[in-house]
Amino acid sequence: MLAAAVVLTGCASVTPVENQETDSAPPSSSSLVPPADSAEWASETFGTFDEYTSSGTGELRVELPAEVAKARSGIIDIAYDGGAPLTLWSEDSAGALGMILLDTSIEGYTADPTSFNGQTMWWAANEPPSALLVEADGAWEVTVRPIDSAPQLPESGTGYGAYLYDGPGGAFTGVKPDTGVGMSMTEYRSGADGIGGGETPYEAVSEQRRDADFRGELAAGPSLIFVSQRGEWELDLP
Repeated sequence: MLAAAVVLTGCASVTPVENQETDSAPPSSSSLVPPADSAEWASETFGTFDEYTSSGTGELRVELPAEVAKARSGIIDIAYDGGAPLTLWSEDSAGALGMILLDTSIEGYTADPTSFNGQTMWWAANEPPSALLVEADGAWEVTVRPIDSAPQLPESGTGYGAYLYDGPGGAFTGVKPDTGVGMSMTEYRSGADGIGGGETPYEAVSEQRRDADFRGELAAGPSLIFVSQRGEWELDLP
């Protein structure tokens, strides 16, 4: 499978793939052989598992079910209300800390670092977590879900979120009232030519600004799209 990323004009410096390398050229659309729909494609591409929820207060290690660690990618819903920023780490099968999945001290995630209600995820380029390490001083809840449970990309929303896309692709425009930070959208789609070994996102647009208006271009679905913006956003989709 091939991964592709779209980062919008009008973007921030905070994106969920900031630690990954990117390919220099987009994949050929002629190589695409999509399944029936994005949910089926997501299940085949990333794997699936039963939803798992854990809650607590303060610093805690959350052991994940074995089936979660077999999935190449997954969504994490996070609700937090505390007195200091929250940091969420992944932990690999050997017990070593991996990626920082969320750090609310980064202004791109939330205007209030002591509160968060949104999503993050682990990507196919990284080892799936066997556990999560929560560093916080307040009450939190995390829910781990498979990619195939994501809803279709809407024309409006609020905050960070993962979506599936079955559309035809093409140019689109959008608007976000919060100009304090930028916005990005990352798209992973199916393909067969193996650019990046199916793991590395393609960064189609790298110019990053904080303008209220933005534009970009989506590949034809089925695909996974992650929207990164702490406030409200609207899209005029193709």
